[in-house]
Amino acid sequence: MAKQKGRQLLIKKAVAATPTNFATVCGMTSKTISFNNNQIDVTTPDCETPGGPLWRELSEGIKSISVSGNGLFEGTASEKEMLALATADTPQAPFQIIVPGLGTFEGPFLLSAMEYGGEMEGSVTYTLTLESAGEITFTPAPNPAP
Repeated sequence: MAKQKGRQLLIKKAVAATPTNFATVCGMTSKTISFNNNQIDVTTPDCETPGGPLWRELSEGIKSISVSGNGLFEGTASEKEMLALATADTPQAPFQIIVPGLGTFEGPFLLSAMEYGGEMEGSVTYTLTLESAGEITFTPAPNPAP
C-alpha cells in the first residue's frame, strides 16, 4: 500500500439538516485518533499455592475512541457549527473519521473540549477533542485496483 497523506485523515460532522450527509471540519492541520480498551483485573491467587507466583489476568472492559485535532481558525461554516455544538445543551452529534487507506469510523461522538488561542504575531488557532458516545462502526476502505 502506498503511503497516505496526513491531510486526508478527515473529521466530518453530520450536517444538521440531513444527518446522513457529512461535512469536513475545516482548518485542521493536525488530527489524531486513539483506540482505548479498558482492562479489568480479574487476578485471583491459586487455591493450591496461594503464596506462589501470581500472574495478572485481564478481561476486556469498556471500549472507546478519542479524536483530537487542532488547526487555524478561518471562520468557516463548519468551524462555527462546531462552536454551536460545543455550547449546546447536549454537545453530541454523528461524526465520521476517515483514515485514508484504512476506512471510516462512524457513530455518535461527544465534543468534550474546544479551545481557541493565539499568539500576538500569529494566527488564531483552535483545538477540539471528541469522545465516542456509543457504538462506533467501521467500514474498511475499498482495496485499490492492482
